[in-house]
Amino acid sequence: MAGGELAAEVPCMICLCDEGVWTKATRVFEGHESDRYVCEKRHEFGMDWRTPPTERQWPPPGRARA
Repeated sequence: MAGGELAAEVPCMICLCDEGVWTKATRVFEGHESDRYVCEKRHEFGMDWRTPPTERQWPPPGRARA
């Protein structure tokens, strides 16, 4: 329930912040308030969702699908 269907795939925050690279991460656990993700480079991270997003998170708005 945390991010819902529109947050099944998100940009990897580790790749984006540390490497400046847009990499797709896929949800591996959907919790009540937060979700866990693993990216294509095997980084694992959590994301808190106070409310579900209103648009798909991957590909990022304004970017081509990778």
